[in-house]
Amino acid sequence: MIDSNINAVNAGGYYEDTAYRSGALPKQADQHEEMNRSTLGSSASFRLPWGNARNVLPPDFLSDHSPKKLRKLERREDLAKKIGLQSENNHECFRYATLALRARFFDMMSVLGKLWLFLVTPVGLADIFLMSPLFENDGETWSEYLHSIATPAVILLLGGGALLWFFSYIAVRLFTSYLLKAGRGPEWEFNRRTGMVTVWQYPRKLPFMPRKLPTVIEKPFYEFDAWCCARVDRHGSLFDLVLSHRYSKLDVTVGDILGSHGHPNMCYAYWDFIQNYMDVTRPLPDFPLIEKYRDMDPVTAEHDRETGRPERYWRDMDMDTFKKKVDRMHTDVTIIDTVSRPNLMEERVRYAT
Repeated sequence: MIDSNINAVNAGGYYEDTAYRSGALPKQADQHEEMNRSTLGSSASFRLPWGNARNVLPPDFLSDHSPKKLRKLERREDLAKKIGLQSENNHECFRYATLALRARFFDMMSVLGKLWLFLVTPVGLADIFLMSPLFENDGETWSEYLHSIATPAVILLLGGGALLWFFSYIAVRLFTSYLLKAGRGPEWEFNRRTGMVTVWQYPRKLPFMPRKLPTVIEKPFYEFDAWCCARVDRHGSLFDLVLSHRYSKLDVTVGDILGSHGHPNMCYAYWDFIQNYMDVTRPLPDFPLIEKYRDMDPVTAEHDRETGRPERYWRDMDMDTFKKKVDRMHTDVTIIDTVSRPNLMEERVRYAT
Protein backbone atom coordinates (compact mmCIF):
# COMPACT_ATOMS: atom_id res chain seq x y z
CA MET A 1 0.00 0.00 0.00
CA ILE A 2 2.86 2.35 0.68
CA ASP A 3 3.97 2.30 -2.99
CA SER A 4 0.74 3.86 -4.22
CA ASN A 5 1.01 6.58 -1.61
CA ILE A 6 4.59 7.26 -2.68
CA ASN A 7 3.46 7.89 -6.24
CA ALA A 8 0.79 10.29 -5.00
CA VAL A 9 3.30 12.16 -2.89
CA ASN A 10 5.74 12.48 -5.79
CA ALA A 11 2.94 13.78 -8.01
CA GLY A 12 2.32 16.43 -5.40
CA GLY A 13 5.82 17.73 -6.02
CA TYR A 14 7.34 17.33 -2.57
CA TYR A 15 10.32 15.38 -3.92
CA GLU A 16 12.15 16.67 -6.95
CA ASP A 17 12.67 14.60 -10.09
CA THR A 18 16.35 14.19 -9.19
CA ALA A 19 15.49 12.55 -5.84
CA TYR A 20 17.02 9.11 -5.40
CA ARG A 21 14.64 6.17 -5.99
CA SER A 22 16.31 2.82 -5.51
CA GLY A 23 14.01 1.04 -7.94
CA ALA A 24 14.39 3.57 -10.75
CA LEU A 25 18.09 4.18 -11.29
CA PRO A 26 18.67 6.09 -14.54
CA LYS A 27 20.99 4.77 -17.25
CA GLN A 28 24.33 6.52 -16.88
CA ALA A 29 27.41 7.26 -18.93
CA ASP A 30 30.27 4.79 -18.92
CA GLN A 31 33.12 5.52 -16.55
CA HIS A 32 36.33 5.74 -18.58
CA GLU A 33 38.75 6.37 -15.71
CA GLU A 34 38.75 5.92 -11.95
CA MET A 35 39.87 9.44 -11.03
CA ASN A 36 39.80 9.14 -7.26
CA ARG A 37 41.63 5.84 -6.77
CA SER A 38 45.21 5.16 -7.76
CA THR A 39 46.31 1.60 -8.45
CA LEU A 40 47.75 1.41 -4.94
CA GLY A 41 44.67 3.11 -3.47
CA SER A 42 42.36 0.65 -5.21
CA SER A 43 44.28 -2.30 -3.78
CA ALA A 44 43.56 -1.00 -0.27
CA SER A 45 39.91 -0.13 -0.98
CA PHE A 46 36.68 -1.95 -1.67
CA ARG A 47 33.82 -0.48 -3.70
CA LEU A 48 30.59 -1.20 -1.84
CA PRO A 49 27.55 -2.46 -3.78
CA TRP A 50 24.48 -0.36 -4.46
CA GLY A 51 21.04 -1.64 -3.49
CA ASN A 52 19.52 -4.20 -1.11
CA ALA A 53 20.30 -1.91 1.83
CA ARG A 54 19.41 -3.32 5.24
CA ASN A 55 17.70 -1.38 8.04
CA VAL A 56 20.94 -0.84 9.91
CA LEU A 57 23.07 2.10 10.93
CA PRO A 58 26.25 2.63 12.96
CA PRO A 59 25.32 1.76 16.58
CA ASP A 60 26.81 5.06 17.75
CA PHE A 61 23.94 6.83 15.96
CA LEU A 62 21.71 5.20 18.58
CA SER A 63 23.88 5.17 21.68
CA ASP A 64 24.90 8.84 21.34
CA HIS A 65 21.26 9.95 21.65
CA SER A 66 19.66 8.09 24.51
CA PRO A 67 16.02 8.76 25.52
CA LYS A 68 17.25 10.54 28.64
CA LYS A 69 19.45 12.84 26.55
CA LEU A 70 16.64 13.52 24.05
CA ARG A 71 14.21 14.48 26.81
CA LYS A 72 16.82 16.76 28.37
CA LEU A 73 17.40 18.49 25.02
CA GLU A 74 13.66 19.06 24.65
CA ARG A 75 13.65 21.07 27.86
CA ARG A 76 16.65 23.18 26.92
CA GLU A 77 17.17 26.01 24.51
CA ASP A 78 18.32 24.94 21.06
CA LEU A 79 21.97 25.96 21.32
CA ALA A 80 22.73 24.94 17.73
CA LYS A 81 20.33 27.55 16.34
CA LYS A 82 21.30 30.16 18.90
CA ILE A 83 25.01 29.83 18.19
CA GLY A 84 24.54 29.42 14.44
CA LEU A 85 26.05 25.97 14.01
CA GLN A 86 25.80 24.91 10.40
CA SER A 87 25.31 21.18 10.80
CA GLU A 88 21.78 19.99 10.03
CA ASN A 89 20.19 16.59 10.53
CA ASN A 90 16.50 16.43 9.74
CA HIS A 91 13.93 15.11 7.24
CA GLU A 92 15.37 17.15 4.34
CA CYS A 93 19.13 17.04 4.65
CA PHE A 94 22.05 15.47 6.44
CA ARG A 95 24.75 18.16 6.58
CA TYR A 96 28.15 18.05 8.22
CA ALA A 97 30.00 21.16 9.40
CA THR A 98 32.97 21.43 11.71
CA LEU A 99 33.11 23.44 14.90
CA ALA A 100 35.69 26.15 15.51
CA LEU A 101 39.21 25.01 16.39
CA ARG A 102 38.81 25.80 20.10
CA ALA A 103 35.68 23.64 20.30
CA ARG A 104 37.40 20.75 18.50
CA PHE A 105 40.37 21.05 20.86
CA PHE A 106 38.25 20.48 23.96
CA ASP A 107 36.24 17.78 22.20
CA MET A 108 39.47 15.95 21.39
CA MET A 109 40.59 16.44 24.99
CA SER A 110 37.38 14.79 26.17
CA VAL A 111 37.76 11.85 23.77
CA LEU A 112 41.41 11.37 24.74
CA GLY A 113 40.52 11.54 28.42
CA LYS A 114 37.85 8.86 28.05
CA LEU A 115 40.15 6.55 26.08
CA TRP A 116 42.88 7.05 28.65
CA LEU A 117 40.52 6.45 31.57
CA PHE A 118 38.93 3.29 30.17
CA LEU A 119 41.96 1.76 28.44
CA VAL A 120 45.22 2.96 29.97
CA THR A 121 44.15 3.36 33.60
CA PRO A 122 42.73 -0.19 34.00
CA VAL A 123 45.95 -1.66 32.54
CA GLY A 124 48.01 0.39 34.99
CA LEU A 125 45.89 -0.72 37.95
CA ALA A 126 46.09 -4.34 36.86
CA ASP A 127 49.86 -4.08 36.59
CA ILE A 128 50.10 -2.63 40.11
CA PHE A 129 47.92 -5.43 41.48
CA LEU A 130 49.85 -8.18 39.69
CA MET A 131 53.21 -6.82 40.86
CA SER A 132 52.20 -6.66 44.53
CA PRO A 133 53.18 -10.30 45.40
CA LEU A 134 56.79 -9.52 44.48
CA PHE A 135 56.92 -6.82 47.14
CA GLU A 136 55.09 -8.93 49.70
CA ASN A 137 57.77 -11.60 49.29
CA ASP A 138 60.34 -8.98 50.28
CA GLY A 139 58.47 -8.37 53.53
CA GLU A 140 56.87 -5.11 52.38
CA THR A 141 53.26 -4.49 53.38
CA TRP A 142 50.56 -3.48 50.90
CA SER A 143 50.41 0.08 52.21
CA GLU A 144 54.20 0.40 52.04
CA TYR A 145 54.14 -0.94 48.52
CA LEU A 146 51.54 1.61 47.43
CA HIS A 147 53.50 4.41 49.11
CA SER A 148 56.68 3.35 47.33
CA ILE A 149 55.13 3.45 43.87
CA ALA A 150 53.11 6.64 44.39
CA THR A 151 55.44 8.68 42.22
CA PRO A 152 54.19 11.63 40.11
CA ALA A 153 54.61 9.54 36.95
CA VAL A 154 52.42 6.70 38.27
CA ILE A 155 49.79 9.11 39.61
CA LEU A 156 49.69 10.85 36.23
CA LEU A 157 49.42 7.53 34.43
CA LEU A 158 46.43 6.46 36.54
CA GLY A 159 44.64 9.80 36.86
CA GLY A 160 45.62 11.71 33.73
CA GLY A 161 42.61 10.52 31.74
CA ALA A 162 40.16 11.54 34.45
CA LEU A 163 41.79 14.98 34.68
CA LEU A 164 41.55 15.59 30.92
CA TRP A 165 37.92 14.50 30.87
CA PHE A 166 37.10 16.64 33.92
CA PHE A 167 38.80 19.79 32.60
CA SER A 168 37.14 19.50 29.18
CA TYR A 169 33.74 18.96 30.80
CA ILE A 170 34.14 21.99 33.10
CA ALA A 171 35.37 24.18 30.25
CA VAL A 172 32.39 23.35 28.04
CA ARG A 173 29.92 23.79 30.91
CA LEU A 174 31.31 27.16 32.02
CA PHE A 175 32.22 28.66 28.65
CA THR A 176 29.63 27.11 26.35
CA SER A 177 28.81 30.25 24.37
CA TYR A 178 32.51 30.96 23.79
CA LEU A 179 33.62 27.45 22.84
CA LEU A 180 30.66 26.31 20.73
CA LYS A 181 31.31 28.39 17.65
CA ALA A 182 30.80 27.41 14.04
CA GLY A 183 33.89 26.67 11.98
CA ARG A 184 34.52 27.77 8.42
CA GLY A 185 31.19 26.40 7.18
CA PRO A 186 29.53 23.23 5.86
CA GLU A 187 31.69 20.47 4.44
CA TRP A 188 29.12 18.25 2.71
CA GLU A 189 25.38 17.60 2.56
CA PHE A 190 23.01 14.83 1.45
CA ASN A 191 19.64 16.25 0.47
CA ARG A 192 16.76 13.77 0.52
CA ARG A 193 14.24 16.01 -1.23
CA THR A 194 16.48 16.85 -4.19
CA GLY A 195 18.62 13.72 -4.33
CA MET A 196 21.74 15.88 -4.59
CA VAL A 197 25.09 15.74 -2.81
CA THR A 198 26.70 19.11 -2.13
CA VAL A 199 30.37 19.62 -1.28
CA TRP A 200 31.97 22.89 -0.12
CA GLN A 201 35.64 23.28 -1.06
CA TYR A 202 37.45 26.02 0.86
CA PRO A 203 40.59 27.80 -0.39
CA ARG A 204 43.58 27.94 1.90
CA LYS A 205 43.28 30.66 4.56
CA LEU A 206 46.18 33.12 4.38
CA PRO A 207 47.32 34.87 7.58
CA PHE A 208 45.77 38.30 8.17
CA MET A 209 43.61 37.92 5.05
CA PRO A 210 39.84 37.33 4.95
CA ARG A 211 38.82 33.87 3.86
CA LYS A 212 37.69 33.62 0.26
CA LEU A 213 34.31 32.17 -0.59
CA PRO A 214 34.19 28.39 -1.04
CA THR A 215 33.54 26.56 -4.28
CA VAL A 216 30.19 24.77 -4.03
CA ILE A 217 29.82 21.57 -6.09
CA GLU A 218 26.50 19.73 -6.44
CA LYS A 219 26.11 16.30 -8.05
CA PRO A 220 23.35 13.65 -8.10
CA PHE A 221 23.66 11.05 -5.35
CA TYR A 222 23.53 8.12 -7.78
CA GLU A 223 26.74 9.37 -9.48
CA PHE A 224 28.76 8.53 -6.36
CA ASP A 225 30.22 5.21 -5.31
CA ALA A 226 31.01 4.25 -1.73
CA TRP A 227 34.49 2.99 -0.97
CA CYS A 228 35.62 1.30 2.19
CA CYS A 229 39.23 2.45 2.47
CA ALA A 230 41.75 0.64 4.64
CA ARG A 231 44.92 2.05 6.14
CA VAL A 232 47.40 0.62 8.59
CA ASP A 233 49.00 2.31 11.57
CA ARG A 234 50.80 1.05 14.67
CA HIS A 235 47.47 0.00 16.20
CA GLY A 236 46.46 -2.18 13.23
CA SER A 237 44.05 -1.75 10.33
CA LEU A 238 41.56 1.12 10.28
CA PHE A 239 38.65 1.56 7.87
CA ASP A 240 36.99 4.74 6.60
CA LEU A 241 34.01 5.36 4.33
CA VAL A 242 34.52 7.71 1.38
CA LEU A 243 32.05 8.57 -1.39
CA SER A 244 33.79 9.25 -4.72
CA HIS A 245 32.17 10.90 -7.72
CA ARG A 246 32.28 8.55 -10.66
CA TYR A 247 33.14 11.15 -13.31
CA SER A 248 35.35 13.72 -11.57
CA LYS A 249 38.01 14.19 -8.90
CA LEU A 250 35.54 14.70 -6.07
CA ASP A 251 35.61 12.84 -2.78
CA VAL A 252 33.09 13.21 0.03
CA THR A 253 34.75 12.30 3.31
CA VAL A 254 31.58 11.12 4.99
CA GLY A 255 33.72 9.17 7.45
CA ASP A 256 34.38 12.47 9.25
CA ILE A 257 31.14 12.03 11.16
CA LEU A 258 31.78 8.37 11.96
CA GLY A 259 35.51 8.24 12.49
CA SER A 260 37.86 5.36 11.70
CA HIS A 261 37.01 1.87 12.88
CA GLY A 262 38.95 -1.33 13.31
CA HIS A 263 36.36 -3.33 11.37
CA PRO A 264 34.84 -2.58 7.94
CA ASN A 265 31.31 -3.52 9.04
CA MET A 266 30.79 -0.03 10.47
CA CYS A 267 31.43 1.38 6.99
CA TYR A 268 28.98 -1.12 5.52
CA ALA A 269 26.28 -0.08 8.00
CA TYR A 270 26.93 3.61 7.35
CA TRP A 271 26.58 3.09 3.59
CA ASP A 272 23.24 1.30 4.08
CA PHE A 273 22.12 4.16 6.29
CA ILE A 274 23.00 6.77 3.64
CA GLN A 275 21.16 4.84 0.92
CA ASN A 276 18.06 4.46 3.10
CA TYR A 277 18.13 8.12 4.08
CA MET A 278 18.28 9.28 0.46
CA ASP A 279 15.75 6.76 -0.91
CA VAL A 280 12.37 8.53 -1.16
CA THR A 281 10.60 5.22 -1.82
CA ARG A 282 11.37 4.27 1.79
CA PRO A 283 10.70 5.98 5.12
CA LEU A 284 13.52 7.77 6.89
CA PRO A 285 15.88 5.55 8.89
CA ASP A 286 14.40 5.13 12.36
CA PHE A 287 16.91 6.58 14.81
CA PRO A 288 16.61 9.03 17.71
CA LEU A 289 18.32 12.12 16.28
CA ILE A 290 15.67 12.88 13.65
CA GLU A 291 12.60 11.33 15.29
CA LYS A 292 10.90 14.70 15.78
CA TYR A 293 11.03 15.35 12.02
CA ARG A 294 9.44 12.10 10.84
CA ASP A 295 5.96 13.56 10.38
CA MET A 296 7.40 16.27 8.08
CA ASP A 297 8.51 13.74 5.47
CA PRO A 298 5.42 12.53 3.54
CA VAL A 299 6.58 8.95 2.86
CA THR A 300 7.73 8.53 6.45
CA ALA A 301 4.55 10.04 7.88
CA GLU A 302 2.41 7.68 5.79
CA HIS A 303 4.53 4.69 6.83
CA ASP A 304 4.19 5.60 10.51
CA ARG A 305 0.41 5.96 10.20
CA GLU A 306 0.10 2.56 8.54
CA THR A 307 2.34 0.77 11.03
CA GLY A 308 1.06 2.61 14.10
CA ARG A 309 4.53 3.75 15.10
CA PRO A 310 4.31 5.94 18.25
CA GLU A 311 5.29 9.56 17.64
CA ARG A 312 7.68 9.52 20.63
CA TYR A 313 8.98 5.98 20.17
CA TRP A 314 12.59 6.81 21.11
CA ARG A 315 12.00 9.75 23.44
CA ASP A 316 9.67 7.82 25.74
CA MET A 317 11.63 4.56 25.69
CA ASP A 318 12.99 3.23 28.99
CA MET A 319 16.75 2.82 29.27
CA ASP A 320 16.73 -0.97 29.58
CA THR A 321 14.83 -1.31 26.30
CA PHE A 322 17.10 1.27 24.69
CA LYS A 323 20.23 -0.65 25.68
CA LYS A 324 18.73 -3.80 24.17
CA LYS A 325 18.06 -1.90 20.93
CA VAL A 326 21.69 -0.73 20.82
CA ASP A 327 22.96 -4.26 21.51
CA ARG A 328 20.69 -5.63 18.79
CA MET A 329 22.04 -3.08 16.31
CA HIS A 330 25.59 -4.13 17.18
CA THR A 331 24.59 -7.72 16.38
CA ASP A 332 22.89 -6.77 13.10
CA VAL A 333 25.94 -4.82 11.99
CA THR A 334 28.25 -7.72 12.90
CA ILE A 335 26.38 -10.14 10.61
CA ILE A 336 25.72 -7.69 7.75
CA ASP A 337 25.96 -9.29 4.28
CA THR A 338 27.34 -6.35 2.27
CA VAL A 339 30.28 -8.16 0.64
CA SER A 340 28.02 -10.89 -0.80
CA ARG A 341 25.48 -8.54 -2.41
CA PRO A 342 25.35 -7.86 -6.15
CA ASN A 343 26.07 -4.28 -7.18
CA LEU A 344 22.81 -3.13 -8.79
CA MET A 345 24.55 -0.05 -10.21
CA GLU A 346 26.47 -2.31 -12.61
CA GLU A 347 23.19 -2.71 -14.51
CA ARG A 348 23.23 1.03 -15.21
CA VAL A 349 26.88 1.93 -15.69
CA ARG A 350 30.07 0.36 -17.03
CA TYR A 351 32.89 0.92 -14.55
CA ALA A 352 36.45 1.67 -15.59
CA THR A 353 37.76 -0.87 -13.05
